[in-house]
Amino acid sequence: RRRAVRKLFELDDPTAIDAFIPLLKDRDEWFRGKALMAIQRWASMKDLDLAEELSGSEKSEERILACRIAPKVGKSSERILKKMLDDEDNLVKQNAWKNILNLNEDYVEEAMKNMDVGIRVLAVERLQLMIEIDNDFIKKIFDDESSRIRKKAINLLKSKPGLYSSGEFDKLIVKIAENDSNIQIDALIMLIESGQRNELFSQKIPLWLENDDPKMIKLIVESIENKDWREIDWLINIIMSSSNDKLISRILRRKKSIEADKYRKEILLDGDRNAILISRIIEDLFGKKQDEEITKIIQDLENNRNESISETAKMYRESIS
Repeated sequence: RRRAVRKLFELDDPTAIDAFIPLLKDRDEWFRGKALMAIQRWASMKDLDLAEELSGSEKSEERILACRIAPKVGKSSERILKKMLDDEDNLVKQNAWKNILNLNEDYVEEAMKNMDVGIRVLAVERLQLMIEIDNDFIKKIFDDESSRIRKKAINLLKSKPGLYSSGEFDKLIVKIAENDSNIQIDALIMLIESGQRNELFSQKIPLWLENDDPKMIKLIVESIENKDWREIDWLINIIMSSSNDKLISRILRRKKSIEADKYRKEILLDGDRNAILISRIIEDLFGKKQDEEITKIIQDLENNRNESISETAKMYRESIS
């Protein structure tokens, strides 16, 4: 029997579905599992009655299967899925909402009113696929009690540059980012990706950059890496003027350009900068010959009063000799 089942899967013949339906009641879990897989793979419009039957099953895995094959059975899909939108089993409910939202965007507003955060997440994800979205509806998402949903709202704007560029949501973003470092990260990445100068965010970014969480640093560095710094010079300038030395050194370490060299020179010449940051910048240049100006600056730093800086500068000279 097992060989026969495997052979049917190898043949990948949709007509084989009829052979698998009785296996849903098999005593062996292996056969029941294969039946679920086969029905999900091969169900079609002719299987409306099967979808109806599965939606009323006492077994949650069969109701989940009903959710997944419902979109394939034609006009009755919504009717079948609606029966399971308030299912007692969370996985069934999630699958029902996910599939009904994919079928009909009119359910988005109802989904956003659901007490289950997971359902509201599905609603926001469906919004990302819609062409026309009401701005007032988006503002309600920013007011959601769940930080997970508010984070999704930022991602929604990232996927719709036209919405973000209007500036209509700036104050809302600043408000929800005030005490949420994850949203601060998303807002910064959105700014980097859009390349748009934003005066309101410019006032807040220095505070956000005080967060030296490795996750934040990694995400910002990756976002900036492939950007032309001339497009976001205002933002790069804020970052380089910040107190987040770890972020500054990571960004400069991965960037070789005229713009990056300009900031390297400024930091190396700034006597008020942290000695550790200056040493790190020099270390990252080990073995790499620089232009005459940077070479001269590092050479002068060999006489710096700070032992760490002077020793690192000497080591740089040795690394390129």
